[in-house]
Amino acid sequence: MKKYKNSLSEITIKDLVIQNRILSSPLSINSSDRDGCASPKTISFFENLAQNNLGIVTIGGTAVNPQGRNTVNEMWVGDKMHLPALIQLRKSIQKHGAKATLQLSHVGPQGNTKYNEQEVVGSSEYAIPEINIIARSLEINEIENIENDFVKAAIMGWEAGFDFIEFQMAHGYLIHSFLSKYLNKRNDIYGQSEQNRFRIVKNIINKIKIKNKKIRLCARISGDDFVKNGLNIDNLSNLIKFMDLNNFYYYTVTAGIYETAKQKYISIKSGDYWKFAKKLKTITNTTVVAQGGITSIDQGEELLKEGVCDIFGMCQSLIADPKIVTKTISGLENEIYGCVAHLKVGLCHRCRYLKQKDVSFDCITPVSWKPTDYPKKIRNINSEKWKKILTNIDKI
Repeated sequence: MKKYKNSLSEITIKDLVIQNRILSSPLSINSSDRDGCASPKTISFFENLAQNNLGIVTIGGTAVNPQGRNTVNEMWVGDKMHLPALIQLRKSIQKHGAKATLQLSHVGPQGNTKYNEQEVVGSSEYAIPEINIIARSLEINEIENIENDFVKAAIMGWEAGFDFIEFQMAHGYLIHSFLSKYLNKRNDIYGQSEQNRFRIVKNIINKIKIKNKKIRLCARISGDDFVKNGLNIDNLSNLIKFMDLNNFYYYTVTAGIYETAKQKYISIKSGDYWKFAKKLKTITNTTVVAQGGITSIDQGEELLKEGVCDIFGMCQSLIADPKIVTKTISGLENEIYGCVAHLKVGLCHRCRYLKQKDVSFDCITPVSWKPTDYPKKIRNINSEKWKKILTNIDKI
């Protein structure tokens, strides 16, 4: 379609051709088996995204060991038992023409024993406000073991056939807790100076390159943490240059940490996330993905036209209506169901499973993906009730 000639055009990233410039941002639906394997629900959800004309589908929040999970039902990879389901998950995405990205993470100081039944650890002692569980500072040998877990997970993801392996380096998770002066209070080789704080990432990359130089790496980075001594594009520039030299394929730009969530949502609403992406493009030639509050292909198209990014990512909009791209291509934009949280912050949190008593993931729109065997009935809203909600959104 001429109207969306940028969004729907191919993009070549080094040796790989992507069918269009629309990416599903990293997302976990908390549906793995307790042993960390991708379940039929996991595969069903991401295949449903892939079959709807996306360029890249990202499996988010995949932990590199059990300690790194958000919950006991979050995926983790690294054991040979994980490989068969991981291959099946990857195939379910690629068979529809989309590329598959596996995002690797460790929850770090953002962990909560209530959900993951694990000790909470980080670069330094730290307690997230409200949760108030003190993260224990990791010993050097433990850090080295976690580096090796990232390497093992990356190699397994590559062996499973994923097109890209992404590192979660934002939002206060473990890697972020080392990179940030605000969170990192160490006095050893992993703390204080920039060289030391960046060491964990450089070690992981170097260890991966020793084992396999062909793995296509990418990273999710923070445009701004909204705190003094937090991360931003400027103070990450040297690490970005290091990743550039190590042939990274793309960077996804996000912002905020747990305790700056309010500022994060203000930033999303004002379009600041996109400004961070545009700033990143001034310091790197690597592909940049803008995301955060993009609710339509029209918005993404404008960002591409303005040179803000090379690819744009969507998350909650794709949860609310996985067919948003398919409908747009077909000229059925008036049939797209929007995410109500985008219309009014705080109105709905069904896809934010940590806010649910039963830690379940779902969405209230009549066209969203529906799991078949969750233990509770999903509060699905039919189209007439949905129209009524939209009509009265300002009164809610």
